[in-house]
Amino acid sequence: MRKSIFFKLFVYMIANVILFTVLLYVSNLLFANRYYISQKKALLTENSNKINEYLQNTEVPFDVQTLLAINRLERNIGASITIGETDGNVYYPVLNNLPQRMINGYENPFFIINTNDRSQLTLHNGKRMNKIVVIKEWEQYDDSSIFVSFEDPNLLIDTLRFQTVLDNGLTLLIWVPMAEISESISVSNNFTSIIGLITLIITGIWSLYISKKFTNPITDMNRIAKKMLDLNFSKILDIKGDDEIAELSHTINKLSEKLNYTINELNTKNEQLEADIDKERKLDNMRKEFISNVSHELKTPIFLIQGYAEGLKANIANDEEKRNFYSDVIVEETDKMDFIVRDLLDLSQMESGLFSISKCSFEICQFTKDIIRKMEPILLNNSINLIFEMEGPIMINADPDRIEQVMINYMNNALHHVDAQHVVKIQIQKVSHKARITVFNTGNPIPMKSLEKIWTSFYKIDAARTRSYGGSGLGLSIVKNIIKAHNNQYGAMNVPGGVEFWFEVDLA
Repeated sequence: MRKSIFFKLFVYMIANVILFTVLLYVSNLLFANRYYISQKKALLTENSNKINEYLQNTEVPFDVQTLLAINRLERNIGASITIGETDGNVYYPVLNNLPQRMINGYENPFFIINTNDRSQLTLHNGKRMNKIVVIKEWEQYDDSSIFVSFEDPNLLIDTLRFQTVLDNGLTLLIWVPMAEISESISVSNNFTSIIGLITLIITGIWSLYISKKFTNPITDMNRIAKKMLDLNFSKILDIKGDDEIAELSHTINKLSEKLNYTINELNTKNEQLEADIDKERKLDNMRKEFISNVSHELKTPIFLIQGYAEGLKANIANDEEKRNFYSDVIVEETDKMDFIVRDLLDLSQMESGLFSISKCSFEICQFTKDIIRKMEPILLNNSINLIFEMEGPIMINADPDRIEQVMINYMNNALHHVDAQHVVKIQIQKVSHKARITVFNTGNPIPMKSLEKIWTSFYKIDAARTRSYGGSGLGLSIVKNIIKAHNNQYGAMNVPGGVEFWFEVDLA
């Protein structure tokens, strides 16, 4: 069973209080008696020294002032004082200013050490002069002083007595009842028990508060750490102060912030890495497809060139007309290969990042008219009805060589796909701070699934038809890269009566 720090701390604090209380009670029970007796002995010896100093130059019998002074001292210390001579003459206390010879039932209250057995003391009695009294306990303080503990036969109480010889030759006996010591010890034990119980209750309440206050931050840290374990860094610790726990909470907050930043950064890099891997995978597939397409495109002209060249070599063409036909086929297929290679070089430069454009300002409408004029023989040969619409002179900022390449690709694409109506329309207009050039041709619409694919290298909707006019499937891919290099848009759409291709360029 798991025990919390709160429970352990509370138990430890209560156990310490209980242990302290028990130790205090036992110490009081075992050692208080000795301590009190030692204190009483010190009190008796201290006051005997005072009496010795006071009576040093005083003669007997004592005058009234001396008697009153001794009486005051006796009352102050709560003891009984006897001053006299070892032969039995007592000068204090006195009755009616006369020496009292009977003190506590004894004519001579003073002790003498038994010379035969020093473990016993002799106490003189008026009627039993030489009777030996057995002492409970006694201790010799110095050569002329002793402490004696025994039961008073008249008062029937235990007493602690100190007897010494003063400098003036008188004997001083000062004593206190032992009952006072026992009572003090009993009161002290009872008081210790009560205080211990009260302390235990107060400490218990205080321990609950302190334990809770001490463990609450640790509980919060544990809660936040568990959330961090689940990669949840939204919560932070708010622990005030400048102690070690507060410092630890600040460290945990910084750790959480750092982990959150690092994990987010790793996630971003992982996403980027996945995107790069996916892109690399697509590029690899495109390379494989590209190589396959290039091989396929070059295979047919190479096969034809090889076949007709072998025919010429074998002298199969035995007349001038056949030889010219064979030679024309070889030249035609060579031109097609040259066209494919040039497009491949352009496309390779564009896709490798080595392609650059040189922009300048020029008028697009007149520029388009010049291109149409160059292509006029092809238009006439194909009986094309060309319609050219424009809003007026429009200045653009672009690379004229690359824009001409785009225009020619769009027009060739229109010529190769126009239907029996032979209508091609070119339109130039301003659209949202751009110049939009549109090339329309009548003919069959492009299938929806192919509208996005036609911009991919070597993609052909009808491969047989494309082959018939020598198309490589690279023209629209080159258009895409040129317009992207200009940071502009391009596209194709099916419109009523045909297909429309368009692109935009920046106005000057």
